[in-house]
Amino acid sequence: MTGGHKYDAGDIMSCFFGVVFGVFSLGLAFPNVKAVTEGRVAGKSAYDVIDRIPSIRLDEGKEVEFRNVTFRYPTRPDQKVLRSFSAVFEAGKTTALVGASGSGKSTII
Repeated sequence: MTGGHKYDAGDIMSCFFGVVFGVFSLGLAFPNVKAVTEGRVAGKSAYDVIDRIPSIRLDEGKEVEFRNVTFRYPTRPDQKVLRSFSAVFEAGKTTALVGASGSGKSTII
């Protein structure tokens, strides 16, 4: 008897199972904590890219132009990535480059 309260077998079993289920639940939740942490790190990296201020700034009215550009990677000299590529990218406008994998989109950037 402690503090005037008598503990019976039901109280002891309730306490025991509460501790067991609590520890079991924490064990199941622990792997998810790692996934949440990795997600937060990935999100920070994505926001860092979004918030980045480009080091190349074009003055208003300037444009970037490619004229008949041909490019091959040094590791694959037999395969052309760009074949007579021409384009004009106007300042202040967003342009999307669309194409199959290996068509040179990243090379242009």
